[in-house]
This record gives sequence, C-alpha cells and structure tokens, in this order.
Amino acid sequence: MEVERRSLLKGAAAASALFPFSGLTTTASAQPAGQKVLIKGGYVASLDPNIGELKTGDVLIDGAKIAAVGPNLSASDVMIVDAAGQLVIPGLIDTHRHTWETQLRGLIPEGDFFAYLRVILQTIAPRYRPEDVYLGNLLGSLGALDSGITTMLDWSHIMNSPQHADAAIQGLKDAGLRSVFAQGGPIGPFAEWWTPKSTNRHPDDIRRVKKQYFSSNDQLMTLAMAINGPEFSSLETTIDDIKLARDVGVPITVHIGVPGVPLGSLAKLNEAKMLGPDITYVHTLRSPDDELKLIADTGGSISTSPATEMMSGHGFASVQRWARYGLKPSISIDNETRMPTDLFTQMRALLMSDRMQEIARAGKEGGKPTIVSVRELLEFATLQGAKTLGLDSKTGSLTPGKQADIVVVNLNDINMRPSNDPVASLVLIANPRNVNWVFVDGKVKKRDGMLVDVDLVSLGKKMDESHAYLTKDVDGVK
Repeated sequence: MEVERRSLLKGAAAASALFPFSGLTTTASAQPAGQKVLIKGGYVASLDPNIGELKTGDVLIDGAKIAAVGPNLSASDVMIVDAAGQLVIPGLIDTHRHTWETQLRGLIPEGDFFAYLRVILQTIAPRYRPEDVYLGNLLGSLGALDSGITTMLDWSHIMNSPQHADAAIQGLKDAGLRSVFAQGGPIGPFAEWWTPKSTNRHPDDIRRVKKQYFSSNDQLMTLAMAINGPEFSSLETTIDDIKLARDVGVPITVHIGVPGVPLGSLAKLNEAKMLGPDITYVHTLRSPDDELKLIADTGGSISTSPATEMMSGHGFASVQRWARYGLKPSISIDNETRMPTDLFTQMRALLMSDRMQEIARAGKEGGKPTIVSVRELLEFATLQGAKTLGLDSKTGSLTPGKQADIVVVNLNDINMRPSNDPVASLVLIANPRNVNWVFVDGKVKKRDGMLVDVDLVSLGKKMDESHAYLTKDVDGVK
C-alpha cells in the first residue's frame, strides 16, 4: 500500500477509510453484545488485598466492569467461561513500548544499544511512512493482547509528521486494547534531535492531538507525552518540554540512564523544581542512588524492561536497590528488535537479575539473600503497572467496580502441568500460547486461544510488504 502524504486525511473517521485494516474480519466469535459473562471455577489471583487468592472462584463481568469476585457466584442470562484448571488474573500491563518498531522484530539479535541507535533509529526509522506506523502499532498491539497484555503505553518517538501521530493512534484504536499514547518527537534528523545539546522543543502538535482524540480522560485510550529528557536534549529544552506537558495536562514519560551518556541530570531538573509525581522514568539501572532518592522523594514512578536492558548494555535490574528508596518497578517490553512481545520473559529476567545480585551480595557480606517473590513480580506486571500509568482506579486488579480487563491462563496445557502453585507457574513457566481468554473493558479479545476480530492472513501480507520496504538493503546486526 503506497499512500502519498498529501492524500492523508485527518480524524478518526478519515483514518478508518485510509488504513485498510480498520474493521478487521472475524476469525473467532465473541460474546453477544451486552451479555454478562461469568468466569467460573478458576484459581483467581485478584491482586486486590481485600479479596486475595481464591483456589476456586468466579468473576462476573457486567458490561465493561467487574461486577463481583468470589466463590459460587450465580447470575442469569450469562455466557459461562469454564475456568476449571485455569488461572484468572488481571490483565498484564506494559508501561513502555516503542510499538511502531514491530516490523523490526528480531532484526538486531546481536546488537547492543549503539547498534539499536545506528540500525533502527538512524537508518530505518526515517523511512517510516504513516501507514508503516499504523501497521506496526496494530500488529504490536495485537501481539500484546495475544500474550495477555491488556494495557500498554506506546512510547511513540516516530512523530515525523502530524499524519504519523494520526496513524499511530488509529493502530492502537483498531487493536482494541487499553492504551496510553505517549506522543514523542520526530526521529530525525537524528543528529539534531538526539543529542544532549539539542534545542529542538517537543512538537506543539500534541495540542491538536489532545483536542482531536482525547476529549475525555475516561476513555479506552489516554494521552501522555514522551520527552527526550536531559540526556538527549539541553536542560532548557527539557524544562520547556515538561512545562508543555503540564500545560496540556498530560503525564510524562522519559528515558534516563542510557549507555554512553553522562549521568546526574535529574539533580539539575530538581533544582529547577521540574520533578514530580506525573513523571515516569524509564531505564533507571545506571541511575546513581541520589537520583533514585530524588525520584522517590518527588513521587515519580519507574519502568524497567530487564531482558531488553541487559541486551542493550544498560545493566542489571535490582528490585532490592529500588526498594531501599521505596520504589516499586513496573515492567515493559521496550521494543521487539531483540525481545519477544510478552511480559513473561521480562518478569523472569527481573527475577534472575535481582536474585543473581542478591546471592552475590550475600556471598560477600554474609547472611541470606533477599529474594523477590513470584507474587511481587505479578504485582509489578499488573497493579504496579496500573499505578505507574495512573490507571489503578480502572485496572490492575480484579476488584468489583473496575473495568473488566481480565486474562485466563490455561494450567492444563502440557508445559504447565502439574501446577503446584498457579502463580508460580504463570511467572516461571507460562508463555503466550497458554493465554486462553483475554477481556478488555468487558469485551472478548482472545477466546479459546485465538484472537477475535482479526484477519491474520491479510494483516500478515500487508506487514510483509511494509517490512520489505523498510528493511531494503539493511542487513541488521548478525
């Protein structure tokens, strides 16, 4: 599909005509409109401290919300989901993903952060047309849903034109997951945008985007602002960007502690009184202790993608180090150029990274290592993710009154049996194939192991065309 920029139309309605996957054909049927759903007889890990875990429990969905959680629930005129031998959890939450890069899955398997900058951001990203951004966001979001991720922050630093923003938003919308569109800046010219001396301010187009697409904070997709921060912009530029986000009235997400860039920038922002609870800091592995304390003291939140960070050379994630300052991490994918789409991989990487460091510490200092539990890891991937995104009143736990973002994982699959502890099986063993049902806002997005309302054959063909265009004459790093 070749679409000239001048032919692009603005607005959600026009985007549906522009992008041929708006209105995907059905491959598996969903529940009748408006019908209640009763998830019956599963092991329920609610993440709500007032409910806890039920060895045999039910979850009742009424419309878009969770109506009840408990044993032996009953209701009339419901669709029954038999969850016997299955684990019922809140939907997983990815707090930082460059979703537009989905076409580049596995492209730089041996690449570090600098290969990522060179191959992905400097070479391929400038080629992205709006329709490529749309396809990347659509397929990436569907992959997230397939793996049990019901909420995702799209860290979209591919805003080469207003039409790129429209396309990114439409891709998220058509996939139907709960999302935060974090509008970034243009990807290039790289030498002008991605340098500590850059004076390029965040595009004022975010004002149009908010007015056009985000008239309410009470909708499935909400808005944030992804800023380059003081490691890829001048201090003055970063201050102006933070002021813009606050003037628009949206939360902020920023990369810090990236390899090859001097540390210590947060102290200067703190002196300017720019830090606050509306900021999420991504990649804090290299951040010195005084910066972590600043984040905690100013109410900020953190996001980590441990497996991707290790591959990139950021370092090793440490739950115990964050905990010393009262910080809990949320978890993310970051990008799929070297990592799969699921949070299971990232939870396991966080577990291994933290445990390795604690065992080494205990070996030097004596005593026993402090071990992060599998239930803490599940909390990081659900409730803490919701808190990081400011959505914990809507999602993150199976709590009556919250939106029905729910995942059912099959413990009867061959790789999951026997399940001695369902939560441990989820964190240590599960993969996307075990995700049997996915609900977002009460709507079925995956049923009996199959995504619904998706024409994967047609989508795959369009994705192949986009991939071929973007990667022509690019070998990647092998």
